Amino acid sequence: MTLIEELLDLQVPQSVKLSPNGQQVLWSTSYLFGHKKEEHKQSTLWLAQTGKKNSARQLTTGKYNDYNPEWSPDGQSIAFLSDRAKAGESTAIYQLSVSSPGEAFPLTSTEHERGISQFAYSPDGKSIAFLSADEKTEEKKKREKEKDDVQVWGQDWIYNHLRLLDLATKEILILESRDVHVTAFAFSDDGSKIAYSHTKSNHIESSYSFGTTFSILDLKTQESTKLSHFPQQIAAGQQDRSLTWAGETLYFIGPKAETINSSSQVVFKIPTSNSSSEIETKYEHYAYGESNCAFRLSKARGDIMVYIQDGMNDQIRILDGHTLYSKKKKIEAWSAAFTKDSDEVVLAVAEGDTNHPTEVYTTTASGGALVQLSSHGAPLQGKEFGTCKFLTCQSKDGKVTLECPWLTPSSAPTKSDGTPEKPLPTVVLIHGGPYSRHTEAFDGLYFMWTPLLLAAGYAVLMVDYRGSSGRGDDWARYAYKGCGVQDYDDVISQTQSAIERGWADKDRLVVGGYSQGGFLSYLASVRNGAHGLGWEFKASIPGAGVSDSDSMCFTSDLGFWQAENCGEAPWEQSKSNTRNRVGSAIWEFKDALDAGVKIPPMLILHGEKDERVPIEQAAAFRRAMESKKLTFEYVIYPREPHLMQERKHIADMGERVVGWVEKWIGLGVTKS
Repeated sequence: MTLIEELLDLQVPQSVKLSPNGQQVLWSTSYLFGHKKEEHKQSTLWLAQTGKKNSARQLTTGKYNDYNPEWSPDGQSIAFLSDRAKAGESTAIYQLSVSSPGEAFPLTSTEHERGISQFAYSPDGKSIAFLSADEKTEEKKKREKEKDDVQVWGQDWIYNHLRLLDLATKEILILESRDVHVTAFAFSDDGSKIAYSHTKSNHIESSYSFGTTFSILDLKTQESTKLSHFPQQIAAGQQDRSLTWAGETLYFIGPKAETINSSSQVVFKIPTSNSSSEIETKYEHYAYGESNCAFRLSKARGDIMVYIQDGMNDQIRILDGHTLYSKKKKIEAWSAAFTKDSDEVVLAVAEGDTNHPTEVYTTTASGGALVQLSSHGAPLQGKEFGTCKFLTCQSKDGKVTLECPWLTPSSAPTKSDGTPEKPLPTVVLIHGGPYSRHTEAFDGLYFMWTPLLLAAGYAVLMVDYRGSSGRGDDWARYAYKGCGVQDYDDVISQTQSAIERGWADKDRLVVGGYSQGGFLSYLASVRNGAHGLGWEFKASIPGAGVSDSDSMCFTSDLGFWQAENCGEAPWEQSKSNTRNRVGSAIWEFKDALDAGVKIPPMLILHGEKDERVPIEQAAAFRRAMESKKLTFEYVIYPREPHLMQERKHIADMGERVVGWVEKWIGLGVTKS
């Protein structure tokens, strides 16, 4: 097997869940980004004993897409989502006993084609609440078959309804059936009520444009009361769950700026004590967002735990601020629970590093040993890819301090501090988002580019720019009407710092990235060397990148967010206003050539069915390059959305990336 094939065979842990007593750990694994190994996605459930090394055992076969497992309150059973009845076509909730051997059995219909976006056991374990849309009617199916399926905006929306499954009778009660789209829910501590969030429709623009409403439903009276309204979307779904109810307070995660999305994610709270009144309750900013960012909430007993990005550190904290776990590594998934009859907090985390694929570990908040439970990375045991150091430097304007990971390939001679003995051929990789960030991980960017490049002997500089996550609201707000300015300068400043330190070879540099990283790769190409620092990129690799902001506003599924980042929507501007061109590489193309900029050879990578960054963004730059007979390779991946799903495509992309780097800056460093 080639290295990329080995990497694509890795099982990546996610949805880590500690049992109610903290003695067992449950998780699912899938392939990278949920890519398909054959025709359909596959995911496997695993179980291990807390604190017992290599105790992981496989619960399901791995032939189906078994994912998002949840413990029953008594810890005797687990429920999970699966398409095992009709692979790739249906979704049902299944239950499996962990106390006695047996087969998993469905709790909901196995014929449903609509997905289930969230489910949870009630506190007493007698029922399961879940979110799903109504199935297509026979009339609807008939019309689609006859191609009599005209779509009219605002009509025939598909709404997620809140439902309650009685585990004894298997009867399902629809709790919220109005024409609103329910996005998340949470039980009260005693299970007598459910709080839920909903938006105007299921369209992706809905929560951004019309905000999120919170309501509370009394399960005894079946009466629903509006609680509050938030003007933006909130974090929702099974994986990104943030809506949590503890005591008399409802907590959720949303943007600190409230009315704009380009803002740090913080924890808000809403009192529920007056939910029966006719006066709408006001939400309040509760915690985080000044110098860090909050991303996911979890409840253990009555305490709320939160996952935090704090600079390059990933942390798990109690909501009041006490840090339970902190490392300069990416936490892929986590869970927290109290041990029985004790105030000791047990933690389960899924994390990896430059040389080790993601594994599941347990420890305690008091500083107990970190015990590895799984061995998903065993096929790569003994392979070394490189070492990680963190580069710190000042921004070009002197306003902020920048920090990012620097990866030295294991084949390169290093000093005692782990830095390279001499300048290395370097690939500058830029993350997407912009609200995201790098820290140490096994797959530091996307699609295994990082381990592939390290194995080929190239250093990797994983730049982190203003507008990213992890440093609070002021930092995140740089992306608001500012993409293409400070973010680009930060890429150059960090590259220059690596050169000045003697880590990166200024004559052997490649820039690349995906999504927003592709956007900045296009910009770095048309501004190549214009910084006046005496170096330029020898090649560029924009993947799924934006080349023109205005056309993104028209065609992207999140076009309104693009308008927020680049300036404002074209329909809100006068004809003479060219503000949005500041961050549009296609509009800098001619001026760059007229000024003598050497636009580097470009490997353009894009999915054919990308709705987030439509393929026209890549086609525009391909046409520009072709018109001037500049060197490029234009690669389209059929059927692919924004994030690649098909194994052969991901493998092809990885091989092309390494090949393109080798072609333009030569072979990487090899061991002597």
